[in-house]
Amino acid sequence: MIKGLYEAHLPVSNLEVSIEFYEKLGLRMAWRDEETAFFWMEEGRSWIGIWEGKEVETPYHPSLRHIAFRVTYEDMKQSLQWLESIGVDAVPFRNRTSVEPFI
Repeated sequence: MIKGLYEAHLPVSNLEVSIEFYEKLGLRMAWRDEETAFFWMEEGRSWIGIWEGKEVETPYHPSLRHIAFRVTYEDMKQSLQWLESIGVDAVPFRNRTSVEPFI
């Protein structure tokens, strides 16, 4: 079912220091603005997003803390049944009950 990592997002306290850190690790920056930077983990396939905040312990927001796995569209449509079959309780995102993709 899972084909790989699509993306991960993390809050950081200092964007410039964090950019320097990820560049030292050899990751290439894909995009950036004043408060956000994205680095390729696997170019064209998966990336990590870092978001600067005054406090790293920010209130919950799905854009700041999530991991997305790469799956085929057909597998995604079967994801709820698959999760249930392996004993994982799926929790809806807000009021969404559809497995159709959205951004």
